[in-house]
Amino acid sequence: MKQMKIQQKIQQTKIPQTELVKISIVIICDKIRQEKLERLFCSLGKLPSEVELLLLHESNLLVLPPRLPFPFRYILIPEKQGIPFNRNQGIKEAAGEIIVFIDDDCWVPERWLQHLVEPLKRNKAIMAVTGGTKIPRSNFLGDGVSALGFPGGGSLGFEKVWKVSPEGLTNHLSVGNCALRRKVFEQVGFFDETMKSGAEDTEFSYRLEKARIPVCYVPEAFAYHEARTTWKSFVGWQVRRGRANYQFKAKVGNINGFIKLRLWSAVNIVRENLNWKLPLVLFLLGASFVLQQWGYWQERKKEEQKNKAEKQVKR
Repeated sequence: MKQMKIQQKIQQTKIPQTELVKISIVIICDKIRQEKLERLFCSLGKLPSEVELLLLHESNLLVLPPRLPFPFRYILIPEKQGIPFNRNQGIKEAAGEIIVFIDDDCWVPERWLQHLVEPLKRNKAIMAVTGGTKIPRSNFLGDGVSALGFPGGGSLGFEKVWKVSPEGLTNHLSVGNCALRRKVFEQVGFFDETMKSGAEDTEFSYRLEKARIPVCYVPEAFAYHEARTTWKSFVGWQVRRGRANYQFKAKVGNINGFIKLRLWSAVNIVRENLNWKLPLVLFLLGASFVLQQWGYWQERKKEEQKNKAEKQVKR
């Protein structure tokens, strides 16, 4: 019933197709990886005049901007402040009414931007749009990792990691590939800069849902994303996710709904991999759980020590 009311509201507010909307595409990088940036810029193709490109570079040193095939604004931001801080700097620097985020290690198919922003241009009631990811085949480990459904659905598919209604509405925003109306930040605030370990998209999605702002999922607006192909990168990623889980729980309290969602997606992972990959996928699922619990414990211990030190200072 709730989804039906939201869908009716969306259908009632059409925007004339002739209205031009300024769009800002925000790309953030901690290091200049020339080859990857060229791949992303070239995949964007020729952009309309109402689109601006922003490249935000984490650097405390003045450096020359990279040479790339299209005009862009090059902006230096402070290092090691966390992903939410970086995204917020992009929002502040952007001139567009629609702000698009795409990660620097992604590349996109033809008409990606058109598919991503079309719902926002068509209906004023839509405030947020997300696309998923597709991860190309890599090595044995990389194919197993991408089968777990992250980031953005991985090779599993967005709809099997997060629930999507028949109308194409979801309650999760994949920030590495999304488009947001600037007004949405006036309603729910910016990204939470205390979520330094990640899960800033989950926390932001939680606030969107509380504000009854649905996310429109557009499967055609997918982005290609590189696979994680080494055990070291997988371990570090899962430990960070565990730390982020602790930070997220500290913010929202009851996470039973999120636990049920993860169990549902785990069943989908197994069902989609009843083949030669199943032993590897089961091992990675188990390793993911253990490593995330380890990261969770680390973050909890860190927070307890911080609170203890603050109490001693007050005495």
